[in-house]
Amino acid sequence: MHGGDFILEVGGGDWASHMMEHELGEMFGTVLHTDEEIITYAKRLQEKGAKNVLISMAGDGAILITEQGEIYKEEAPKGTVVNSVGAGDSMVAGFLTGYLNTGNYEKAFQLGIASGSASAFLSWLATKEDVVKLLKEPKENYGL
Repeated sequence: MHGGDFILEVGGGDWASHMMEHELGEMFGTVLHTDEEIITYAKRLQEKGAKNVLISMAGDGAILITEQGEIYKEEAPKGTVVNSVGAGDSMVAGFLTGYLNTGNYEKAFQLGIASGSASAFLSWLATKEDVVKLLKEPKENYGL
């Protein structure tokens, strides 16, 4: 495990795993260059027991592969990165909040990206209001 890796274990299995794309590549001894390669190796991580794999790609957005095999990719919102420390943790927090509030992976993924980006655009961690500004839909659609 690296400093940016996150694995949430629920009921004896890894319900969600989060890492940067370069960390995913390092786990398998390779360098990942394309979305297709990232998806392939994220699926390999699922074969090892992870159910939902969330891959951060910094300014290039993120990819989520769900336990049902759904694949979501989103670009990062436009903004100026001020401090990326804590952005990955904010992404995980937003993803978990979104899923717990809605039970919907797509909404959870979008909330995760908005949360991580909002924190990266600030000198400190984002507030709920900062995150809401980056959402594509009304906050109620995300259970906020």
